[in-house]
Formats: sequence, C-alpha cells, structure tokens
Amino acid sequence: MGNALINFLVILLVGLGIMLIPLSKKTKKFGVILLSVCVFAEVFIFNYHSYHLCFGNYEEKSLSLANAQYSTESLNFINKTTISFKNVDQRIGTLYIDCTLHDSAYLEDFEIRTKKTNLVNVKIDAKDETYSADYRYGTADGVIIRNDEKTKTVILNMSGKVSDLRVTLSADEGCYFSVNGITANSHVPLDISAFRAILIFSLVFMMYLLLNTKTMQSTVEEQSGAFAYSTFVITGIMLAFAVFITVLYNYNKSGILFNSLAQTSGNQISQELVDAFKNGRVTLLDTPPQNLLEMDNPYDWGARIAEGLSYKWDHLLFDGKYYSYYGIAPVLLLFLPFNLLTGYYFSTPEAVMIFGMIGIAFLSLLFYEFIKKFFPRLPLSVAVSSLLVIQFSSAVYYCFASPLFYEIAQSSGFAFTCMGFYFLIKSNVISEGKIYKRHICLSSTCLALAVLCRPTLAVYCVAALLFIAVGLFKTKSAAISKNLNKAKSITAFLSAALIPFVLIGGIQMIYNYVRFGNFFDFGIQYSLTINDFTRAEYHTDFVFIGFWNYLFAAPYVKPEFPFIFSNFSSLNTNGYYFIANRNAIGLFYRAIPSLGLFLAPLAYKKADKKKRLIPSLLLLSVCILCPLVIIFSIWESGYGVRYAADFSWQFILGGMIIIFFLYEKFKLSENGFAKTFITAFFVYSAASAILINSALIYDYLSKSGYLQDAFLSFERLFEFWY
Repeated sequence: MGNALINFLVILLVGLGIMLIPLSKKTKKFGVILLSVCVFAEVFIFNYHSYHLCFGNYEEKSLSLANAQYSTESLNFINKTTISFKNVDQRIGTLYIDCTLHDSAYLEDFEIRTKKTNLVNVKIDAKDETYSADYRYGTADGVIIRNDEKTKTVILNMSGKVSDLRVTLSADEGCYFSVNGITANSHVPLDISAFRAILIFSLVFMMYLLLNTKTMQSTVEEQSGAFAYSTFVITGIMLAFAVFITVLYNYNKSGILFNSLAQTSGNQISQELVDAFKNGRVTLLDTPPQNLLEMDNPYDWGARIAEGLSYKWDHLLFDGKYYSYYGIAPVLLLFLPFNLLTGYYFSTPEAVMIFGMIGIAFLSLLFYEFIKKFFPRLPLSVAVSSLLVIQFSSAVYYCFASPLFYEIAQSSGFAFTCMGFYFLIKSNVISEGKIYKRHICLSSTCLALAVLCRPTLAVYCVAALLFIAVGLFKTKSAAISKNLNKAKSITAFLSAALIPFVLIGGIQMIYNYVRFGNFFDFGIQYSLTINDFTRAEYHTDFVFIGFWNYLFAAPYVKPEFPFIFSNFSSLNTNGYYFIANRNAIGLFYRAIPSLGLFLAPLAYKKADKKKRLIPSLLLLSVCILCPLVIIFSIWESGYGVRYAADFSWQFILGGMIIIFFLYEKFKLSENGFAKTFITAFFVYSAASAILINSALIYDYLSKSGYLQDAFLSFERLFEFWY
C-alpha cells in the first residue's frame, strides 16, 4: 500500500507541474481532466483484480502444507513440484503462493551450480460444484515473477465451493525455488503505477497540444523559435532512447550499464581489421585451416557443415586468405586510431550507439533545414509530427538492440548518409541563396564515407551527382549574372563537390584492387556465410519477399504486450531464402505519411510545367529509386529488419514532400476543415509511429538475460488482466 501511495503522490506532482507550466486555461483544464482520467484508470481499471473478492463470500484461509500431498520430498530448493489439497471445501477467488525464487549458487550437497531463478510457472487444477468427479485440468495458470509481489496472487473464477485443489509449480532447468505457504482468498493490493499513468498521459497530452494549441497551429515561419526548440527536444528524446536501448542490451547481457570502451578483444571490424592494418596488411592475420582450402567448394555451407570444419564465419575467403567484406571507414575513423592511442579495442555496442546517435542528430538537422528552406508555411504541428514519424521510423534503433559487427556497418552508414544529405541541403545547391562550397565538400565527403561503411549506399552517391549537376548550372548562372570568371567559379565548385568522391572512392577502389584484382569488386561473393554467393542464382520471387515485408506487411494485434506484432511472410516462395529475423511491419504502416508517394503523379501534374522536371528527378532518385534499388539488392543476402535503416527515412521524406507540396498547391491552409484534417492526419501518424515502432523494437530485444524478470514485470504493467 505504501508503494501505491508513493506512486499516487508522484502523479499528483505531475498535476501540479501542469498548473505551473505557462499554458492556456483551456489546455491546463484538459491536462487536469486527462490526469484525473488516468488516475481513475489506475484505481479502477488497471487494478480491477483488487475488487475481485468484493463480490462473494470469500474467507481468507491458509492452506496447510503439512496436510497436503506433494510430488517432491520437500518444498525447499526444488525445480518442480505438484501440491495437492484434499477436502478444501470453501469458495476460492484468489490463491496467494508465497514462493522464494533463489539466486544462483553452488550447492555442495548436490555438486551443482544453480541459475538465478527469474520466474516460476503456475498451473492449477481444481474440482468445484460444477465438476466434482475429477480435476478440471488447467483451471488457472500464472507466472510468479522475481521481485514482483503481485504476481504471487493467481485469480480464480470458480463456481461454488472448491473441494480439491492441485497446484503445479515449475522453474526453468537449473533454477530452484522454495514454497513457504499458500493462502486462499488473500486480498489483491492496489498496484498504482506512476510510470504507466504518466506514459499514457504524455502520449495523449502530446496529441492534444499538437492539435489544439495556438502555437502549433501557426506556421513554421511564424514560430521558427518554437520549431527549433521542438526539434531540439525531440532529438534529445531520441538520443536518450538510443542510450536507453544500448543500456538495456548491455545490462541484459552482462549485468553492466556500459562496457569499458577499452576492450582486450573484439570482432571482425573492431579487432581483426585493426590488427591487419597495423601490420600493413589487407588480409586478416588468421590463416584459414588447410582442410577448408582443400575443399572442392569451400563456399558451400552444407559441405562445410558436413566436414565439421572450424573457420571464420562471415569472413571472405579468397586466394587462400581471409579478408573482410565490411567497410573500412569505421576502422579508419574510430577503431584503428583508438587502438593506436590506447592499445585496446573500442567496444562494439558503444561504437554502434555513437554512430547511431550521430545519425539521429543529423537526421533531425536535415529535416529541420529542409522544412525551413522549402516548406516554411506548414503548420508547426505538421512539421513536429513529421519529425516524430521520421525519427521513430528510421529503423536505426534495431542496431542498438543487437549491436554486433554488422550493426557497426549499418549505424555508421546511416550516420554518414544523414550527414551527407544534411550538408547537401545546407549547401543551397537546390535552394535560393549562395552556394556554400564547404558544405558541398562536406556532403560529398560524408556520402563517400558512407560507401566505405556499407557499399550498398553507393546508390546515394549516384543520386548526389544530380544535385551537383543542379548546383553546377546554378554556379554557372551566378557567375554570368555577377560578371565573375565562369571557368574559375565552375572549377572551384566541381573541385569542392567531386574531389572527395575521387579521393575517398579511390581509396576504396585501390583497396578492392589490392585484395581481389578488380577496382569494383567488394568481395561479397567470397563470403563464408549462409549461402554460396559464387553460385547463387537470381530469382525474382526472392525480391518480392523484401518488397512485401519492408513496405506492405500489415501488423496484427493480440492481447499480449507489446500488443502490436509483425507479420512476416515468405509469400510461400519455394527455394532457400535466408531470414535473419521475422520482425516485419511495412513502412506504409510504420510511417503512414510515406503513402504520399502514391500521390506523386497528381503532384507532378499540378506542378509548374516549367519548373517541375528537376525537383521531380531529385525526389525520384533519392526518395524512390535509391530505396527501391537497395530493397531489390537484398534478395541475395536475405531478410533482416536492420537493413531498413538504409532506406526508411528517404521513403518517408519523399511521401511527406509530396503531401506538403499538395497542401500548399491547393492552398489547404485557407480551408479550415482541410487544414484540420491534414493536421489530425499527421498527429495520428506520429502517435501511430511511436506505438508501432516502439512495439517492434521491444519485440526485437532479447529478454532472456539478466533482465528477464524486469521485462516480465514491465509487461504485466500493461497486461493488467493477468
């Protein structure tokens, strides 16, 4: 009861805080009413089991373990037991099982080491007045969760008096518990959760603010300060979210919040490439086993399994040596310098977090800059909601949830792609104003580095050439209008734009040639991995699997946390297609504004015929063709949800641009109903993106480690019917 009181006081403090915030009386009134509804829900809905015994003649009684029969010699330090009570002869509405879940320990008497017990499964069979000849099997069940007192009470819905009762308790293998007592009709205490109430309040109140406040109904141009502040706050929240997911991963795996940055060992990127480069080599230091080299086809996974070989998984094997397919930019920019300075290897989860956070920050900057330059007359609520959609749906957060060396490449590529396009927009090559050559240079540098992180991202460098071409014509026109030296202006612009591509791209090409004798060979076909890429054949059916699951797969809902689940489908395709995970909800559901892409023909038709070609080509290249090419290319490597980080924000931004354009073209801001509808559409899209993407990320997290009990208790906050 004391814990419930503390949580209730926290909720009241939130209410007082609302009154102190400089908001309109109407908004404050709504906030107080909403908070009151949340309190009501806490007391009467989320805790409805607390009133279960109020509607019947239930007498609290301790069931005697001394007179019970059980399947083990004792009820102390057991892994499984069945306890039977005869002639109970009373109404039972709840069953409280006083159970101690033991820590990991070494039992000298048994010479075994036990695991930490996080949960005990409960199964109850019973006889009541409607079924008395034998036990009604599976009458009730439950899960007792470590450090969660409420889960020790199992709710029963029986008819009349219970004559006999049988309780089966079991833990995972190697886990032990002790039964201290069992009580019938123990009252279920109130379990007020300030976290749950504030979470629900925050989401609904955010939607209200976006829909109804005067500031949010003003344009970005009129509220430029509020837009900057909102962008800063949202970005801060997303960065904190990235850190939180990383902490969850670390603690669940190792029981620590953050790894030491200085590690004595690493993986293919953080150690093996570092050691190779330190030794002046492009081949990895480890030598392939001779029996692998003697195989007729070492790339045949099945043959390697049959031979029982020990080899480097997901490494390249070429000309009798090991190589790495994965990009060298993270090595050259982070892992190698850190090792040279400290002698240690930089921690992978923290590296993924750093690269991902850089990408998150620059994605916000990119969106902020884009809106200010091209759509300043948008309602602020639409712009803020759109930023929430694009951030939550970017898919980079999957990298934090499972930060292996694959995610180093993924997160760093995401970071440099976001940086590249931010500087591209900032450079003014496609907007009014002077072209900033330093920004176009930084853009080319970052986009080129993205390729050195993930070769797949080279498509965006090709698209960037279109922007550079537009900038070239703009530079030429500016030189003519200002009587400047045209050749000098063009040379300076092209040097800033193209030299980074030549230098950094040249490094990659030389690296490719030194390894494989071909400037354009990244070596993926030599992978010792899930398939023989040297002989794998293209099948269009495999392409459809990627398109369906990345874009169109619909979510489904069931009464289990997180309630929204993915619906991966292989489309009944026959043949071998690798599936890394089945976490799949299409982008058109995760980020509803991306549906705006289907309005592209209408937007093109309504655009100024003299000015529409170039903007259309730019949008087509970055926001449609490049993402489609990336999804198409995934047919060979198979499905993995993390690949969505390569193309998600581009698709989403493309859909938004089309909707924003049509909003301004049809002057919907002058139509009250249309403006309200568009605003509501984007606010709903933001709420939907938060819920769906958060559910997907939670489902993707591993929950079987140190935090198993914490995850289960968290789920019970929302599965209040248990």
